[in-house]
Amino acid sequence: MDSFDIFFPIFVLVLLAVAVPFGMMFANWVLSPQTQLKNKTKTDAYECGLSNVIGSASERFPVKYYVVAMLFLVFDLEVAFLYPLAIEFTNGGWEMFGFLIVFLLILEVGYLYIIRKGVLNWSTI
Repeated sequence: MDSFDIFFPIFVLVLLAVAVPFGMMFANWVLSPQTQLKNKTKTDAYECGLSNVIGSASERFPVKYYVVAMLFLVFDLEVAFLYPLAIEFTNGGWEMFGFLIVFLLILEVGYLYIIRKGVLNWSTI
């Protein structure tokens, strides 16, 4: 097997990873209306639908923000564990399929638990 055959897909992936963001920035620069840049509202900071709030740096945030961030990390890492399972799926047969079902059931039980506890219910803040 030639080294070109091995590294060509990696080269194409790197080329796409560089070309797509630059292409999007170029399209934004070409297609965006330039007259709106002088508007004060467009240059203000904006986050989560709230306007700028003047407060102290020691202001406390509700714990719910941190809980949701930790839950996102946990579920994101669990999804990352699916990649090795997907790679080895063809070698494992039905046994690997059983592992996948058990893993997804455990993931679903955890997800249903946090929904039942109301962790993702933002109306209680």
